[in-house]
Amino acid sequence: MRQLLATVIVISIVFVMTACARDHTDELRNQVQTENSTDNRLIDPQIANMDVLLKQGDLGMGRMDIHNRSARPFTAHSTLQQVFPNPAVPPINGSYAENAIATAKQFIGAPYQYGSERDNPSSFDCSDFTRWAFLSGIGMDLPLDSRSQARYVQAYSNRLYYNLNEARRGDLLFFTPFIGVDPDQYEHVTKSVNAVSHCGLYLGDGKMIHTASARTGGVRIDNVFGNHLQWRFFMGGSVLEQK
Repeated sequence: MRQLLATVIVISIVFVMTACARDHTDELRNQVQTENSTDNRLIDPQIANMDVLLKQGDLGMGRMDIHNRSARPFTAHSTLQQVFPNPAVPPINGSYAENAIATAKQFIGAPYQYGSERDNPSSFDCSDFTRWAFLSGIGMDLPLDSRSQARYVQAYSNRLYYNLNEARRGDLLFFTPFIGVDPDQYEHVTKSVNAVSHCGLYLGDGKMIHTASARTGGVRIDNVFGNHLQWRFFMGGSVLEQK
């Protein structure tokens, strides 16, 4: 009787473990399916090379009042301040990065607007989008533009890199301005934090969720390797793994 009971217990444990593994595999499969590239508009030369907003990025954000869209400089986050996730927010699958990603993916297709209102998620530019993903997802209020967010990563991240191959899911990636779809156009570009004009949230598996312009469709998912995003890449890092 004891032997029969032990056998039943073992079989039950194996069944539960198999079911959990199957559920996890299905979850990962569904996740990959929802993180495919949106389309090829970002790398189509007939679209990208004529896209003024794609070339501009969020350069100039530091010279305007984002909330009033005037010519006055904005003052919020002019001095970097370290922030942390709200401890009252439960991490998804044990990872705050998944909270930010889940929030970001809710806005796929949301329209692009340069200088978008930072407290209104009806439209985004690139840095507004990454900021909103962390603010709404886990309560981290990051700086307002891509250069300030890059400086934040430089100042506080415990994992900062300049090689795109080191990117991990949930990282912020930063890019210099778009000047064309050909790699040789970026050979002599000087890369620095002051030249950053674009940012996005890395999903892993070579994909990034971001918003680049109205013509490319607002919030979208793109491959970051083998196109101008790879050649424009300056630096990346985690805002969750902090010093």
